[in-house]
Amino acid sequence: MARVLMDDVIKKFGDNIVLTNINIDIADKEMVVFVGPSGCGKTTAMRCVAGLEEVSSGNVFIGDRLVNNVPPKDRDIAMVFQNYALYPHMKVFDNIAFGLRARKIPVDPKDPNSKLRKMTNKEIEEKVHEAVRILQIENLLGRKPSELSGGQMQRVAMGRAIVREPQVFLMDEPLSNLDAKLRTHMRTELRRLQIELGVTTIYVTHDQAEAMTLGDRIAVMNDGVFQQIGTPEVVYNKPVNKFVAGFIGSPPMNFLPGKLELREKPIFITESVNFEIPENLANMVKEKAKSIDNLILGIRPENIEDSEFTLKKDDGATITAEVKVRENHGSDIFLNTLIGNTTLQARVNTGTSAQVGKTIELVLNFAKVHIFDGETEMNLIV
Repeated sequence: MARVLMDDVIKKFGDNIVLTNINIDIADKEMVVFVGPSGCGKTTAMRCVAGLEEVSSGNVFIGDRLVNNVPPKDRDIAMVFQNYALYPHMKVFDNIAFGLRARKIPVDPKDPNSKLRKMTNKEIEEKVHEAVRILQIENLLGRKPSELSGGQMQRVAMGRAIVREPQVFLMDEPLSNLDAKLRTHMRTELRRLQIELGVTTIYVTHDQAEAMTLGDRIAVMNDGVFQQIGTPEVVYNKPVNKFVAGFIGSPPMNFLPGKLELREKPIFITESVNFEIPENLANMVKEKAKSIDNLILGIRPENIEDSEFTLKKDDGATITAEVKVRENHGSDIFLNTLIGNTTLQARVNTGTSAQVGKTIELVLNFAKVHIFDGETEMNLIV
């Protein structure tokens, strides 16, 4: 297996720059998820690793080998696409074996530079059966794609990649065509397979839930730039800027534009509500902000609690809000509330008595709050 290194990669289409100074070092056996909104450049970045797009400048390494000028077929990668690209007239066995029949391997396995030969039917059969055993689709070998479910087709596409025994897996939104329940199940299966096979993997998705559950690390992209690269825990708890904070997390983070007034006790003032904030938080903001008159306070819905159920009232600000929408999600209740002209979403205990049209006391947990510079949108407290 191998590491993947993208070093100052820039990609242009004519005069349009779609990737800007992409730098990422993916360790051997690591799974990294490129995540971001549609059109942000994440698939283009992966295609540069695959060799399907030529980099305009910078370098791409697979292992210790510079692959800028190496054709895709010689990069020792395997891809799984959103469209599974199965051959409709072939049975599952032949779909998985197709690439192996055209592949040549060294006569002497210990010497990769020795004369090449085609794989024997027995060798191909052994590899296919090992792949379907891992994927638990042994009973599907005689079927054609039209006889398979979406999840089964996804497994066949994975099988075709597995038998290659590549240095790197590249996966471009392979679960997006599945229904919600199957997508959740296949996320677990994909992660299990990647760990079991130990293959370096780049996974592209716009779904932040997939990114959080699949990746050893997440690379959050926007406008052709990696905004933040880190473990799911770091990206979620310490977003570097407002974009990352708003993109990662469901429901998304609440943002309250406002300013800081340094009175006897620091006060954060918004259009609809004012509240005291801890002095240590205020001092950090004062030191880093370009202007304390242009700030954005961010807090996740799960860090806003129904005052009836929280024991941390002294650690936050208690505010009164009108409930506009109540959504029951089984394990949680999502409340869409209004404070003056400001909408605030809270994720509260299922025992809440909050009802649409009524007021409720909410507690904002300041141990989990973020404050962003209004001009740069950088997080001031990470």
